[in-house]
Amino acid sequence: MTRELVIAAYDKYLDWLDRLNSDIKQTVYRKGEEPAERDGEIKIEPNKGRCVHSFFNHIYTNYDNLSDITFFGQDWPFDHWEDVVEVVNNGTEESRCQLKIGGYYGFHFNTITVPSPLGGTMWSLSPSKQHGEGRVLVCQSNGQPQDSNPNIDVDKYWDLLFADEKPAEYEFMPGGHFGITKEHAQLRSKEFYKKVCDFLLEDDAAPWMIERLECYIFNPKIK
Repeated sequence: MTRELVIAAYDKYLDWLDRLNSDIKQTVYRKGEEPAERDGEIKIEPNKGRCVHSFFNHIYTNYDNLSDITFFGQDWPFDHWEDVVEVVNNGTEESRCQLKIGGYYGFHFNTITVPSPLGGTMWSLSPSKQHGEGRVLVCQSNGQPQDSNPNIDVDKYWDLLFADEKPAEYEFMPGGHFGITKEHAQLRSKEFYKKVCDFLLEDDAAPWMIERLECYIFNPKIK
């Protein structure tokens, strides 16, 4: 089984990637003006869509040749996903994820007790009522109570992406770190992922809304 870790790089050091096993494929996408740190980094321009665009753009552009399982993380993932190296190296995604939907694994875990510039304490998650196995964070269409950005309107993107009736509340994985099998990713069409990528490039607020729709994007029961 091929395993890959995709990193959305911006301004953090990436020497922690040296802790990955040699058989783990590493793909680093870089946005912004910081110089490349590692050989083979892939530059993405324009610098829009944040890490969410880097993740979905990887699925779109590699749709037909995805690794058997691909993990997605930020350049400093440890405040959202503290045990990322251990999970990716040891194949423990099913036991260490917070939410599992078939071949989708959502991650949110840290042991931070004193917040610092490197991250805050772990969000308190609730049992999922919409996706089955696991725990999630819950918000309203306007992103509250976690986010007060006045431009967040998750309902807008639900209507653009899905045919099902929108939920009263949205369940999501804070930080948007996840792993997914090739077969599960391909339950949605390549054209669907292109639409998501386009939204992320067109709307500065879209990354926060698509992050809140990630679990639904990867839930094949949602039409």
